[in-house]
Amino acid sequence: MTLLLVGLFIFLGIHFVPSFPGFRDSVVQRIGLNPYRAIYSIIVLTGLFSMIYGFVLAREEDLFPLYVTPFWLRHLAMTLLLPVFILVFAKFIRGNIAKWTKDPVILAVKIWAISHLLVNGEPYSVALFGGFLVWAIWARISLKKFDRKNTAVEEFPHALRNDIISVVLGMLLYGLFVWKLHALLIGMPILT
Repeated sequence: MTLLLVGLFIFLGIHFVPSFPGFRDSVVQRIGLNPYRAIYSIIVLTGLFSMIYGFVLAREEDLFPLYVTPFWLRHLAMTLLLPVFILVFAKFIRGNIAKWTKDPVILAVKIWAISHLLVNGEPYSVALFGGFLVWAIWARISLKKFDRKNTAVEEFPHALRNDIISVVLGMLLYGLFVWKLHALLIGMPILT
């Protein structure tokens, strides 16, 4: 579990840096934008791989759960996950969903983390999903506080079309995850 915690600390820690624009800007001024991006990317990838490998190792430790939830919460968690996929597409296929949610990926991470915390009480799951939930809450607060987004409301010429595309693609990817993709990527089938 130590490697998971170290990876989580590195991965989420570096993601806190943009929420301090003064610090980020001073680093960029000192070393330049491209070196900053390269160093940032290397740190993110190091944290990501450590976190993933640490999670795999922690699952093998067979740790006693911190809490056990009723089985019916699995249905609620699966229902909550549907908008996660739609929100991720909405971040890149900009429309009304992106405008209404301000930052769809941050909202998606919050919902993803909460839904997983509802059904996973093992210490490694609580650390992973709880860490992401804390980061997402902090990221949303910092977006409001520092107003790094445009102050003017963004308008998208094909907003309704883009929203429909996001919903359709999100539902398709959700269906694939429920059917087989979660088992292939994560090693845990959703439908048993």
